[in-house]
Amino acid sequence: MLTEFLGTFLALSGAVTLLQATQHPWLLPSFGGSCVILFGMPRGIMAQPRSFFGGHALATLTGLVLRHLYLALGGPVEIWAALAVAAALTVMAATRTIHSPAGANPLVVFAEEADWHFLLAPLLPGLCILFVVAFAANNLPRPWGAGPWPRFLGGWRVRMASCPQRQGGKP
Repeated sequence: MLTEFLGTFLALSGAVTLLQATQHPWLLPSFGGSCVILFGMPRGIMAQPRSFFGGHALATLTGLVLRHLYLALGGPVEIWAALAVAAALTVMAATRTIHSPAGANPLVVFAEEADWHFLLAPLLPGLCILFVVAFAANNLPRPWGAGPWPRFLGGWRVRMASCPQRQGGKP
């Protein structure tokens, strides 16, 4: 439990510093939800890089597209924001990148009146901070022998170790 606490604290502290510099504080709740998954359930599918990075990127991109449609077509912003979250979920499901905290990103895009640069700052650096801290914290030695994080690293190591070429045998 200490690892989860320290990992979350360090990741969010780094994200807070970044978000203050970019003046996008509303992304922090989404990152907080990601920390619950990355540190509390690191072996779960939503904690894997595909879902973590893909879910946040696709949900934010979807929010940006629908925000620009709202600006072009008008109408009640609440309807457009709800449509953006529904569309983001659909895109994440279709691409198998569901990461539940990312579902809030379209709302953040609308609340902050974000533009395309939002993908590069604060989203990308914030995701990188969380990932680096999660990678370090989730790969500390564990007394119960949990495998490496992300999960695909373990499979890669096993495949490489059992590869005939690596053992001097014929392919």
